[in-house]
Amino acid sequence: MDKEKIQKAIISALLLLNNEVENIEFEDLKKDYLTVIGNLERALNEFQ
Repeated sequence: MDKEKIQKAIISALLLLNNEVENIEFEDLKKDYLTVIGNLERALNEFQ
């Protein structure tokens, strides 16, 4: 398992979702995005 590749993928996904969350108009969808963002942040912290 290449942890560096996984970490880069998590960072990329996190940046993408953070950039998109402000453009979401539907509150339910925004909540889902924020949940995923939180999960990615916790996963990233596990690598550090």
